[in-house]
Amino acid sequence: MSRYEISLDLSEYGHLDEFALLACQEYNLGNKGAWFNAFRGGLYGFHSRLHGFATHYNTVHAWIPVPRVPSETEHHLASIFFCMDSAVECLTFAVNALGYASEPNLFRDITSERALRQISPKDVLGNPFISPPQESLSGYKTLFPTFQSYWQSKRELLLIIIEQHDVSKHRETIFVGGMARLDPPSGFYESLGIKDDAAAESHFWPMAEIILQKDPKSVRMGRTPQAPTDSILLEDVANDFYDFLRGSGQKLIQDAKTYIKLNHGKFLENKENP
Repeated sequence: MSRYEISLDLSEYGHLDEFALLACQEYNLGNKGAWFNAFRGGLYGFHSRLHGFATHYNTVHAWIPVPRVPSETEHHLASIFFCMDSAVECLTFAVNALGYASEPNLFRDITSERALRQISPKDVLGNPFISPPQESLSGYKTLFPTFQSYWQSKRELLLIIIEQHDVSKHRETIFVGGMARLDPPSGFYESLGIKDDAAAESHFWPMAEIILQKDPKSVRMGRTPQAPTDSILLEDVANDFYDFLRGSGQKLIQDAKTYIKLNHGKFLENKENP
């Protein structure tokens, strides 16, 4: 991705979907409990959220011939973090279903409404910040150990995403400030008839840099001004998140092929898919 535009390449998840389809064949794991349907639903939700993530990110940074309104940046910012957080949740739901197909006793029961409500990224990460600490589900160490270790190494990034989403959803704005882009495409202002009118031009400036509130759940009275070197930028978080997505997909397909044992590693001819 570039600083101002995200173009998603998530081919790893296509390989994961193909593996799951092979796994659900009757000559492999079958589709007990309709686990493959739950997997696909989670994966499709994941892709949908990532489409929203890229759309809102690109729009807030793009030169478009439509005047910006004061609340627009916050709208896109809140939507970006909703999509990021929800994508992680949807991926966890999909991975739980795949794990359940192989080791149902080690994952959340997808046939139980109560168990479905409990599926969370904390199943992968654990939660060391509560007393007593919440352990991760043992199934991840068994079937997805590389994936789990990778997510645990990215805990700080995930906490930023979760906290920014929580605050924007339940409390207040998370847009602190930033800088506008001043590099319009050739002929942009001329096409709008506002060349050399700085006041009019400013209404069309997209964002170049968006500053996020550090520790957004802290009380306002105890906050101190953020030093520029201490700022959290959306562009850095988004870039790290994109790398996280690629890494997660690579680790998932690697673990699935290594630790989920199938009777047949290829689709058999003359066998109908479910």
